[in-house]
Amino acid sequence: MKLQIRTSSFASVTLLSLLIAACSSKNTGSGDGTGNGGGAATGNTSSGNGGSANGATGAGGKAPTATGGMPTAPSGTGGVFTYALGKACQGILDTTAAAGAGTTTNADAGAQCSGVGAELEPSPLDMFIMMDRSLSMTYVVQNTSIQRWDVLRQGVTAFLGDANVIKKAPRVGLGYFSATGNPNDPRECNPASYATPTIEMEPIATGGPKIIQSITDEYSLLGGQTATLQALWGALQHAQSWQVGNPRMTVVVLVTDGYPTECGNPVNTPPDMSLVTQVAKEYFTGVVGDYNSVGTPSIRSYIIGVAVDKFNLDAVAQAGGTNAATIVDSTAAVSQFVTAMVNITNANINCTFKIPPPPLTPDGLVQVLDPKKVQVVYKPFQGTNQQIPLADSGSCGGPNGGWFFDNPTDPTTVTLCPCSCANLGAGSIEFRFGCFPPIAPVG
Repeated sequence: MKLQIRTSSFASVTLLSLLIAACSSKNTGSGDGTGNGGGAATGNTSSGNGGSANGATGAGGKAPTATGGMPTAPSGTGGVFTYALGKACQGILDTTAAAGAGTTTNADAGAQCSGVGAELEPSPLDMFIMMDRSLSMTYVVQNTSIQRWDVLRQGVTAFLGDANVIKKAPRVGLGYFSATGNPNDPRECNPASYATPTIEMEPIATGGPKIIQSITDEYSLLGGQTATLQALWGALQHAQSWQVGNPRMTVVVLVTDGYPTECGNPVNTPPDMSLVTQVAKEYFTGVVGDYNSVGTPSIRSYIIGVAVDKFNLDAVAQAGGTNAATIVDSTAAVSQFVTAMVNITNANINCTFKIPPPPLTPDGLVQVLDPKKVQVVYKPFQGTNQQIPLADSGSCGGPNGGWFFDNPTDPTTVTLCPCSCANLGAGSIEFRFGCFPPIAPVG
């Protein structure tokens, strides 16, 4: 049966998208806290940098409560999870002729679709900051006389006092890594150590002073190496659990000045950086895997690097659904940090949508949802509608972006790939039922 196109009418809303600018000179500091640096412009040159971390090998098996037990990247991926770079990508222009065309090789090509509109609205934001407290945070930022920790203390203070941020009423929490500075301590490499916040998320009017005081007090305790994998894992666990009980969008902000330098296998070696990427990917896509044992809700990971090269951090941010890491460095480090944090509060558009019930057929019959026959169309306030291709969570690198189900056989939600999410402006999303979607290329 051919279904008639049903056009939905709904209000336009302004969407806020984040394309964090990453502007910084490269810094060779490893951020592992084991070297004898002490403020040189190039930081410390110990062996825990991104290059050596990438050559490490993780141990198999998931072990949320074990020391150093980390899964490897899925076979066949090469440890790389492909997400679009930090730019918006336009969908396939949706002409009248193509609106219900489906796939050219399918018998149902040319079938008409029934459309149901869904408004895109901002979501209140809860933010869990996971902050690197390794020894290298005491190093002086190049071209300045302030330490990296001062950048964070001054930046967080300015962010929490920003009038525009206060108006948005985010709730902010704080945690630190590494836990003990000793990889042989069972707490150091246990993600559960980082799933319990130092300051729980609460309105900044009451929680802000606690956070500022905590960062000030933590300075005398700085030390140790960088357990990035377990810290991000634990932070995402907490954010996911928090969002289940709080009907607000929750994000994780990982702040670090280096790459993982401990808690691999053995524990005094760094894990492969691809494992950190996998953690971010599983939680952003809301898929059960080696690290995400719950699935949904989906949680985004924002990455802010202090005086560190951005390449590997970009991969984590992209997998976490936020396009690119932000690097803060040199004389503008504090203002760059504040801008990055403010931008996150401006980017609280949830790009995961609940699938509405299909409309009735033209003859009044109930239409059953067929996951193979769903199109997702972005309808900008001005300009041509754009069909967003069907992808899976690993094929978000196509030129026209994509979307994917939470469950391919029994879906309840649709999530846009990062570059499709970044492309949203004023307008709406329409779900079309009864015809095949274009398919995003794999790889």
